[in-house]
Amino acid sequence: MSGNANHAADSGIDVVLESYPRTEGAMKTNERALTRREPKQQRSRQTVEVVLEAVPRVLKRHGADAVTTNRIAEVAGVSIGSLYQYFPDKQAIFTALHDRHVDEVRHVIERTMADCTSASLEDFTRELVEGLADVHSEDAELHEIVSAAVPLGGRGFKSALQATFEQVISPAEQDRYTPDETKRMLFVLPHMVEGLVHGVANQKRAITSWHGAKDEAIRTVLVYLNSCQGGHTGHY
Repeated sequence: MSGNANHAADSGIDVVLESYPRTEGAMKTNERALTRREPKQQRSRQTVEVVLEAVPRVLKRHGADAVTTNRIAEVAGVSIGSLYQYFPDKQAIFTALHDRHVDEVRHVIERTMADCTSASLEDFTRELVEGLADVHSEDAELHEIVSAAVPLGGRGFKSALQATFEQVISPAEQDRYTPDETKRMLFVLPHMVEGLVHGVANQKRAITSWHGAKDEAIRTVLVYLNSCQGGHTGHY
């Protein structure tokens, strides 16, 4: 990432983030109104926040089967009527949690692009995969449930990753890869990173050394990049 990298980071971030829209932003206006009432006042926003923050607490204390609107309201300390003012059902709560996750992913992508404007593609990719693995693993079980409830999220994630790599591979890295190699990389990298990041997150509870698994995911992506350059695998 050199030469035009600074321009790519400045002008490309907006393009990248538009590729991963929040679920609500992708809805039609009337569909959005049916999903939940937008909190306008500070007190209303606080109610929404305590409801969302109650979900992982319910999950950790009582398990996935206990994640109901009644139990969420109880743990949040609000009436079920107050909850329904903003979330007509559990699906709406999961959608809002997914939107929050999208914002976290957006922040990781934006921060990595800004911090790595002078870095090599390998260093950029290492930082990106590590940051994405961390944010997906903070509440791995919750993320798994939300992903199942909002299945189109994975597609948006891959689109954002593809837009990200388009910015950092071309034109800054175009002298290192042929057009065909670039096209293949822009297909493989988003799918590889998405699969590895979600795989590491979903397996966190079952892996004794999670950091070792994350390092292996990073190494796998870097070995692929190295193979595209016709080089030999090294120590990452």
